[in-house]
Amino acid sequence: MLSLRAHALITGGLFAALIVLGWVGNLLEALDMVPRGPGIRLVSLVVFLGLAVALAFSAIPLMVQLVLGFQIRIGNANRPVIRSLIARQRVIVFVLWSLIALGLAIAVPAAILDGAFDTTEVAARTVSPPR
Repeated sequence: MLSLRAHALITGGLFAALIVLGWVGNLLEALDMVPRGPGIRLVSLVVFLGLAVALAFSAIPLMVQLVLGFQIRIGNANRPVIRSLIARQRVIVFVLWSLIALGLAIAVPAAILDGAFDTTEVAARTVSPPR
């Protein structure tokens, strides 16, 4: 696994990317620099969903290392439970990643069927003239 600092930089970078891209997108839309349409909406939904998923996945090893590092600093490294958790950090991360991936495998198709990525409503609003 990477160091705690590397995981913190990755997670922080993804979080900053979400915030900055949201600001930039809102600014571009407010200045009418981006054409309104179903294609732009779908692309932005996919990009932001991907960034949010990447952020969630990157936060797992960061949290595991933070918690176990705290346990080491307070002197619990020699306790049997903590010692076994420290030895199995990768397993913990992969199990949590697997649970998130399984949840996504259920949630994303359900969201698609429910119309989360449907762009027909946006297309209808952009075709009608403004009032």
